[in-house]
Amino acid sequence: MPAAAYPGEMKRAEALQPLSREHQGALAVAKALSEAEDREAAARTLLEFWRADGRRHFRIEEEVLLPGWAFVAEVDWAGAERMLREHLEIRRQVLRTEAGEIDLDELRALGRLLHDHVRYEERQLFPEVEAALGNADLDRLAAAIEEAEAAG
Repeated sequence: MPAAAYPGEMKRAEALQPLSREHQGALAVAKALSEAEDREAAARTLLEFWRADGRRHFRIEEEVLLPGWAFVAEVDWAGAERMLREHLEIRRQVLRTEAGEIDLDELRALGRLLHDHVRYEERQLFPEVEAALGNADLDRLAAAIEEAEAAG
């Protein structure tokens, strides 16, 4: 199984590399939010990330990664539930940001949540997916992720 290094992390299966690369951008946004001093600037940073990458990334994880995993292997239901619960909370906070109903402390907390969420996926969830899927299954997953990335 071809793998590439995710900075500071373990090797990642080729199928999950696009998602891991996007996580790098999410971590930069998480850091900016966690350290923000200006609500408007932090809100802009979040919304730019969400519209450019975040929304699509979540959709691919929810609509391609999880079903692809469940199709061939026993899923860690608690892990999948955690991912989906955190996705829902992040989506909720994005909607609140779009509505102008979030304050600076909440944006900072969102930054911490986003950071912890990415670390959880990289350190626990993705390795479980990789361990559960064989090479042919990972190849199918890679093709499905690539197709979803291209579709936007």
